[in-house]
Amino acid sequence: MPVLAACVGLVMTIVVMATMGIQAVRGELTVNVQRDRLTVHEAALDNAFYHCIEVQVRSLVGPGQPVELEGNVGDVINLLKAVGSWVTVAHSYAAALGVLTLTDNVHGPETCRGNVAQIRYLHPRNGVVVRTGTGSSVPGTGPPPAPPL
Repeated sequence: MPVLAACVGLVMTIVVMATMGIQAVRGELTVNVQRDRLTVHEAALDNAFYHCIEVQVRSLVGPGQPVELEGNVGDVINLLKAVGSWVTVAHSYAAALGVLTLTDNVHGPETCRGNVAQIRYLHPRNGVVVRTGTGSSVPGTGPPPAPPL
Protein backbone atom coordinates (compact mmCIF):
# COMPACT_ATOMS: atom_id res chain seq x y z
CA MET A 1 0.00 0.00 0.00
CA PRO A 2 2.77 2.57 0.77
CA VAL A 3 4.28 1.87 -2.66
CA LEU A 4 0.96 2.61 -4.37
CA ALA A 5 0.60 5.88 -2.44
CA ALA A 6 4.15 6.88 -3.37
CA CYS A 7 3.50 6.11 -7.05
CA VAL A 8 0.25 8.10 -7.07
CA GLY A 9 2.02 11.01 -5.35
CA LEU A 10 4.85 10.89 -7.89
CA VAL A 11 2.41 10.86 -10.82
CA MET A 12 0.47 13.79 -9.33
CA THR A 13 3.69 15.74 -8.83
CA ILE A 14 4.75 15.16 -12.44
CA VAL A 15 1.31 16.22 -13.76
CA VAL A 16 1.27 19.37 -11.62
CA MET A 17 4.82 20.34 -12.59
CA ALA A 18 4.11 19.77 -16.29
CA THR A 19 0.92 21.85 -16.08
CA MET A 20 2.75 24.66 -14.31
CA GLY A 21 5.47 24.60 -16.96
CA ILE A 22 2.93 24.80 -19.78
CA GLN A 23 1.15 27.71 -18.09
CA ALA A 24 4.46 29.51 -17.58
CA VAL A 25 5.24 29.20 -21.31
CA ARG A 26 1.75 30.45 -22.22
CA GLY A 27 2.17 33.39 -19.83
CA GLU A 28 5.50 34.31 -21.41
CA LEU A 29 3.93 34.21 -24.89
CA THR A 30 1.10 36.48 -23.71
CA VAL A 31 3.55 39.01 -22.29
CA ASN A 32 5.59 38.94 -25.49
CA VAL A 33 2.49 39.62 -27.60
CA GLN A 34 1.51 42.54 -25.35
CA ARG A 35 5.01 44.03 -25.58
CA ASP A 36 5.22 43.61 -29.36
CA ARG A 37 5.81 46.87 -31.23
CA LEU A 38 2.66 46.49 -33.35
CA THR A 39 0.50 45.80 -30.27
CA VAL A 40 1.91 48.85 -28.46
CA HIS A 41 1.28 51.01 -31.55
CA GLU A 42 -2.31 49.76 -31.88
CA ALA A 43 -2.95 50.38 -28.17
CA ALA A 44 -1.67 53.95 -28.51
CA LEU A 45 -3.92 54.45 -31.55
CA ASP A 46 -6.85 53.04 -29.56
CA ASN A 47 -6.18 55.48 -26.71
CA ALA A 48 -5.87 58.42 -29.11
CA PHE A 49 -9.14 57.51 -30.86
CA TYR A 50 -11.21 57.35 -27.66
CA HIS A 51 -9.56 60.48 -26.23
CA CYS A 52 -10.39 62.32 -29.46
CA ILE A 53 -14.06 61.29 -29.21
CA GLU A 54 -14.12 62.36 -25.55
CA VAL A 55 -12.69 65.82 -26.33
CA GLN A 56 -15.24 66.31 -29.09
CA VAL A 57 -18.14 65.27 -26.86
CA ARG A 58 -16.91 67.59 -24.06
CA SER A 59 -17.10 70.45 -26.58
CA LEU A 60 -20.80 69.63 -27.03
CA VAL A 61 -22.04 68.49 -23.61
CA GLY A 62 -21.12 69.47 -20.10
CA PRO A 63 -21.05 67.09 -17.14
CA GLY A 64 -24.54 66.57 -15.76
CA GLN A 65 -26.32 67.60 -18.96
CA PRO A 66 -28.52 64.61 -19.91
CA VAL A 67 -28.36 63.30 -23.47
CA GLU A 68 -29.79 60.44 -25.46
CA LEU A 69 -27.36 58.19 -27.35
CA GLU A 70 -28.26 57.16 -30.86
CA GLY A 71 -26.67 55.23 -33.71
CA ASN A 72 -25.75 51.73 -34.73
CA VAL A 73 -24.53 49.38 -32.02
CA GLY A 74 -20.84 49.89 -32.86
CA ASP A 75 -21.12 53.67 -32.70
CA VAL A 76 -23.00 53.63 -29.40
CA ILE A 77 -20.39 51.27 -27.93
CA ASN A 78 -17.59 53.57 -29.11
CA LEU A 79 -19.37 56.54 -27.53
CA LEU A 80 -19.80 54.65 -24.27
CA LYS A 81 -16.12 53.63 -24.27
CA ALA A 82 -15.11 57.26 -24.76
CA VAL A 83 -17.54 59.08 -22.44
CA GLY A 84 -19.46 56.47 -20.49
CA SER A 85 -17.68 57.36 -17.27
CA TRP A 86 -18.95 60.93 -17.15
CA VAL A 87 -21.80 61.53 -19.59
CA THR A 88 -25.34 61.52 -18.18
CA VAL A 89 -27.81 59.44 -20.16
CA ALA A 90 -31.30 60.94 -19.95
CA HIS A 91 -34.01 58.91 -18.24
CA SER A 92 -36.44 60.01 -20.92
CA TYR A 93 -36.23 61.55 -24.35
CA ALA A 94 -38.04 64.68 -23.15
CA ALA A 95 -35.49 65.24 -20.36
CA ALA A 96 -32.52 65.18 -22.75
CA LEU A 97 -30.58 68.22 -23.92
CA GLY A 98 -30.20 66.49 -27.27
CA VAL A 99 -29.30 63.32 -29.09
CA LEU A 100 -25.60 62.45 -29.16
CA THR A 101 -24.34 60.45 -32.15
CA LEU A 102 -21.09 59.37 -33.71
CA THR A 103 -21.04 60.08 -37.44
CA ASP A 104 -18.81 57.83 -39.57
CA ASN A 105 -17.01 58.36 -42.88
CA VAL A 106 -16.45 62.09 -42.46
CA HIS A 107 -13.63 63.55 -44.53
CA GLY A 108 -11.50 66.51 -43.62
CA PRO A 109 -9.75 67.88 -40.55
CA GLU A 110 -10.99 67.57 -36.97
CA THR A 111 -12.14 63.97 -37.28
CA CYS A 112 -11.28 61.01 -35.10
CA ARG A 113 -10.19 58.55 -37.78
CA GLY A 114 -13.10 59.71 -39.97
CA ASN A 115 -15.61 59.87 -37.09
CA VAL A 116 -17.07 62.97 -35.44
CA ALA A 117 -19.27 63.43 -32.40
CA GLN A 118 -22.45 65.36 -33.09
CA ILE A 119 -25.41 66.50 -31.05
CA ARG A 120 -28.87 67.22 -32.38
CA TYR A 121 -30.51 69.57 -29.90
CA LEU A 122 -34.13 68.83 -29.09
CA HIS A 123 -34.72 72.57 -28.68
CA PRO A 124 -32.50 74.70 -30.95
CA ARG A 125 -29.79 76.63 -29.10
CA ASN A 126 -29.09 80.06 -30.60
CA GLY A 127 -30.73 78.86 -33.81
CA VAL A 128 -28.45 75.80 -34.01
CA VAL A 129 -30.04 72.37 -34.33
CA VAL A 130 -26.95 70.21 -34.97
CA ARG A 131 -23.41 70.85 -33.71
CA THR A 132 -20.26 68.91 -34.47
CA GLY A 133 -17.62 68.35 -31.81
CA THR A 134 -14.29 70.14 -32.02
CA GLY A 135 -10.95 70.27 -30.29
CA SER A 136 -9.25 67.06 -31.31
CA SER A 137 -8.40 64.92 -34.31
CA VAL A 138 -6.69 61.64 -35.13
CA PRO A 139 -5.77 61.03 -38.77
CA GLY A 140 -6.84 57.89 -40.57
CA THR A 141 -10.12 56.13 -41.20
CA GLY A 142 -12.30 53.81 -39.18
CA PRO A 143 -12.07 52.83 -35.55
CA PRO A 144 -8.75 51.45 -34.35
CA PRO A 145 -8.08 47.74 -34.77
CA ALA A 146 -9.27 45.37 -32.05
CA PRO A 147 -6.52 44.37 -29.61
CA PRO A 148 -5.26 40.79 -29.79
CA LEU A 149 -6.79 38.38 -27.33
